[in-house]
Amino acid sequence: MDRDPLDLIRKVPVARNAVAEVERIQRQVEKHDSLPVALYVAEVFLFIIIAIYFTKLAVLSMGLVSDYGDHVMNVVTYVIDVVMLIATVDAVLGISSRKPSSWRKVMRGAGLLFIFSIVDSLLGAGMSASALLTLSPVVVAVICIPVAVIMFTRSVREHYVPPMQQMPSLGRWLSYAFFGQLFPNGRYEIDYS
Repeated sequence: MDRDPLDLIRKVPVARNAVAEVERIQRQVEKHDSLPVALYVAEVFLFIIIAIYFTKLAVLSMGLVSDYGDHVMNVVTYVIDVVMLIATVDAVLGISSRKPSSWRKVMRGAGLLFIFSIVDSLLGAGMSASALLTLSPVVVAVICIPVAVIMFTRSVREHYVPPMQQMPSLGRWLSYAFFGQLFPNGRYEIDYS
């Protein structure tokens, strides 16, 4: 007669608790494997942000060649947009990973795009070629706010919490987006010794 070895172990009172704990951890890890649907939506918004940066870079490169606006301002804006494009692409590539730093990159990318759009709208009037493509901060907010809301949903935050760790408070996540740590150093690292 074929008997499952776990059935025999479950009959021993001390081992029964150990098996139940292992099964609980296994269910938690299996639940942790699926990617929340909201992250796919956030990726779409991040691709829109990438398209905005590509468009700005195309306009800026035409402005550099055609002597439109202040050359120094064109170069500074170009460099900032290249750095932000690279950061946003890095966020898209890492969004499906379980690292909390990936969550932080997405939040920082959306926040910085919004901040730079405000600076662009205030200072960009005619100073550089990017003035040809200055998006209203309202339009940028329509793109950035859904990303932030999606990243703060419970299912997405749970995706970035390592297995067997408690969910940090919403305030802790908010402070983690721009400074601080989500988990104290070494609390979620695995010790192989």
